[in-house]
Amino acid sequence: MNTRGPLRKEGILSRKLGDERMLYDTEKGSIHIINAMAEFVWGMCDGCHTLDEMEKRVEEAYSVPEGATPKIDLENIVQSFANMGLLISQ
Repeated sequence: MNTRGPLRKEGILSRKLGDERMLYDTEKGSIHIINAMAEFVWGMCDGCHTLDEMEKRVEEAYSVPEGATPKIDLENIVQSFANMGLLISQ
């Protein structure tokens, strides 16, 4: 598979919990609770969206103040997913 962006690893179960989402790593047995913004980003970690494309979608979906750049927050969220072992290393 040719990927351009962050890619979720297989074996991660996802369940909505109120305003948050639970991610369960079946391989490690670990549970992670993420907020709505991280959930939005998680949905784009399909290997098809680059960080630049993700940034544009975040700006379209959320009221991002003029001059603000969500890219740093976006990079931090993706890095957190990687640190938790939820993404495939590329």
